Amino acid sequence: DAEIFFKSAMTEQAEEWGTHTKVLSTRGKGLRRTIPKGFPYFNVEWDDGGFAQIIENESNSNSFKDFGLDTIAGMMGLDPMKFNRRKKEDTSFDSERAAVLDFVKTWKEFDWTLALDGGE
Repeated sequence: DAEIFFKSAMTEQAEEWGTHTKVLSTRGKGLRRTIPKGFPYFNVEWDDGGFAQIIENESNSNSFKDFGLDTIAGMMGLDPMKFNRRKKEDTSFDSERAAVLDFVKTWKEFDWTLALDGGE
């Protein structure tokens, strides 16, 4: 059950996020009435409520940055380090231009704009 899995993971992570280690329920009152204004937090919601936890120790941002993805990967039995991670891509103008030209070449047979007046 996802709710139990997330609550357990948030409880285990609590000490790294600060001294406020309680996992807060948002059921019946919503997130706005659960977390004080201006506090950083992690939140997961379902139709009838969810859980939130205040993050007091933002200096260790790696511990909460991918927490949700890592928890879902764990639920699915996948390696959290590989789950939904993209390789760092070269974003130089030349590499982006090459990618666009490759896309145009691949989809040329489906390009209906070529049939328009002046299309090549």
